[in-house]
Amino acid sequence: MFGRHTVAVGVGMLVSVVFAGCATLPLETELAVNLGSPVYYRTPGGEQFVAQYGALSDGTLHFVRVRMPSGRECTLPQVVSASGVRYTDEREVVWWTHQGTAKVEIRNADGTWETRYPELREVSAGD
Repeated sequence: MFGRHTVAVGVGMLVSVVFAGCATLPLETELAVNLGSPVYYRTPGGEQFVAQYGALSDGTLHFVRVRMPSGRECTLPQVVSASGVRYTDEREVVWWTHQGTAKVEIRNADGTWETRYPELREVSAGD
């Protein structure tokens, strides 16, 4: 129905429109990470967590970097939450803050989530 020339011209026009549209998108030339000061949390048993909250300079992503008492560190993106602020990779760890407290959920080998640290309290750096 269509000849090769017609198809080639049509594809060429489509590619031109796509690339012209991409060329007009305003993109930030440099994207920076804004990382806040460390925030310290402690369990009732004295184990310490350190969290640093951050965001990309264009505001498109907010995240937390958490150091666990074991020394393990993870960076988790912020996700939708009904109450408080929730950060998770949806695979292994959830960090959930609300009114100066935090809790940590860990995914077990069977795929279920366990609240491993239910009551972390924000403390001063020297405490």
